[in-house]
Amino acid sequence: MGNIIQFMHTSLDGFAATKNGELNWVKIDQELFDFVGERISKTNTALYGRLTFGMMESYWPTAAD
Repeated sequence: MGNIIQFMHTSLDGFAATKNGELNWVKIDQELFDFVGERISKTNTALYGRLTFGMMESYWPTAAD
């Protein structure tokens, strides 16, 4: 049986987005990009919520570019 690992941007006070649904507080830098890349390379399935899936849907066809 495999492991289930949750990876989620969450603020220290437990929020994932601002009151308006924005994620502009998340700091995207090379360290985070490298960490996510390493996690994804060890993953065989990703499960997204409806909104995140909608954001990622247009990214995946060109991700290798």
